[in-house]
Amino acid sequence: MAFAQKKDRPVVQFSGFAMSQDSMTGIPFAHIGLRGSNRGGVARVDGFFSFAVNEGDTLYFTSLGYEPSTYIVPTGVEDSKLSTIILMHRGAIPLHQVDVYYWGSRSNFPQAFRDARPPKDLDERAMENTNASLLSALGETLPIDGGEAAQRYMQIRAQQAYYYHQQAPQNIFNPLAWAEFIRALKNGDFKKKAPPELPKNDY
Repeated sequence: MAFAQKKDRPVVQFSGFAMSQDSMTGIPFAHIGLRGSNRGGVARVDGFFSFAVNEGDTLYFTSLGYEPSTYIVPTGVEDSKLSTIILMHRGAIPLHQVDVYYWGSRSNFPQAFRDARPPKDLDERAMENTNASLLSALGETLPIDGGEAAQRYMQIRAQQAYYYHQQAPQNIFNPLAWAEFIRALKNGDFKKKAPPELPKNDY
């Protein structure tokens, strides 16, 4: 009987915009449901919607972050067309409390508390980052940068230009170079050395 009464009601082309009441902007992809059926629709990105309903139908407008809104299609619509604006109020979404433990669970707290280290202040970190021995060790292990490479290349080019069209002197005939070589050999400068150990820097 109810199905027959619904069929007897005129069909209306229902169009409009789902808009936020506080900003008067369209609500993208707002969902429109028809009470008592599985029919419905989704608004466009600007909040516009348009679909066929019967006079007297109850419509539900829902969207994430907004309170549901109800609209009843009036009777006696002229030209079987109806346009309106649905204003929706912003609503809070209640969420359950979530406790986040970086140590995993409560049972791991005692061990994490014993192993915890107090955080370092900015002055202590700055002193460690400008440590002379640390910077010296890094300077021996890191490759040269672009500026230093360009400077060395320009020095080599300048030395080549200085002896252009003539034989450059060979250090094998330089007595001062030989004296420096013998001194370094006695001091053990040519022995294989272990790489420098970087200072420990705990953050």
